[in-house]
Amino acid sequence: MKKYMKKVMSIFLAVCLFCSFGTLSAFAAENDPAPVVIGEFDGLLKDCWTSDAPIPRAVANVRINSYATYDKEDGVQVKVKLYVPWYEFPKPEFTAMSGSVAVALNGSTHSTGFFETANGEETIESDVNTGVTGNSGNTGTVTVSGVATANNALAGGGTFGITYNITIP
Repeated sequence: MKKYMKKVMSIFLAVCLFCSFGTLSAFAAENDPAPVVIGEFDGLLKDCWTSDAPIPRAVANVRINSYATYDKEDGVQVKVKLYVPWYEFPKPEFTAMSGSVAVALNGSTHSTGFFETANGEETIESDVNTGVTGNSGNTGTVTVSGVATANNALAGGGTFGITYNITIP
């Protein structure tokens, strides 16, 4: 019986070893570090009642998520995403989003435009490569502003604008 168990265990271990080869990478790992997040904002999308006396108010249940990353070769890159959390209703069906990302760093401001379309999706997002570079420790701001259109939304959509701080690593 002992001899039989040794054979069964050796076959089982051989099968496990053979199956584990499929999980090994055939290529060496690349040493390119992932971009570092240098600033972010996630909150309710806000608008104003009138432009004369801005009184912020939440716009339905739409949220904006934006974060900036830094890469020595590409500089500051900004992700902009409009969405509604899974637990909230009604969900707008986004059709388009356009705007600009302004990066203020080293005493100058560089603005880059973006435009995205969607087919009535619950989220819409854009990746914006600003190309702005800086030195380690430099601080600045990212300002994201624009307009989005959506079906199943009050007035068919609206404007948005946020600002957050960044620090170059």
